[in-house]
Amino acid sequence: MERETIDFIASCEEACFPRPWTSDEVQSCICGEYGVCVIENGIGYAIGRISFDEAELYRIAVLPEKRRAGAGKRLLTGFIDECVRRGAEKIFLEVRAKNVPAVSLYEQFGFTRISVRGGYYGDDDALIYCLNV
Repeated sequence: MERETIDFIASCEEACFPRPWTSDEVQSCICGEYGVCVIENGIGYAIGRISFDEAELYRIAVLPEKRRAGAGKRLLTGFIDECVRRGAEKIFLEVRAKNVPAVSLYEQFGFTRISVRGGYYGDDDALIYCLNV
């Protein structure tokens, strides 16, 4: 993975998350044969991992000034397509219950809630979703 890509993701992390991942954390996630990374330069990214027939979406982010223009849908579509291309039959993700825009996006794509981790984030529950592809 190019350093420029890792640096872009890390800058998006800073702009989008209260506890952003470092460049090293991003690199360890997306490098190697199991990493999945979809980028729209200057807009956002989706990253995760795949192992055998299961994938997990770890992060999806769109820069605040680029939101509400369909980028999240494009990134999620690209992530799903790449996972399917690489043999995934299921894609899992975890999201804060209070993140209504993200929950709505995942449900629009057919993700089904399979579990709740009560109080996982301290101030919020974690919702676990799965998509059979």
